[in-house]
Amino acid sequence: MLVNLPLVAVGPLVDWLDRRADQKARLKAMDELSDAPDDMLSDIGISRDDITTYAFRSSASRRRG
Repeated sequence: MLVNLPLVAVGPLVDWLDRRADQKARLKAMDELSDAPDDMLSDIGISRDDITTYAFRSSASRRRG
């Protein structure tokens, strides 16, 4: 069933859905990198400790932009 939302409610909803999709993608990437072997992480130039740092740093820079 479709609901007729006032236009003022659509913008924030779309923003929230975008942020949620970005968060889900970031968490999925973190999970995949966490499961990767250390030599693969070394090949792409990050350490296991860097995984969450890069994920949260990239999300903070997106919010500022």
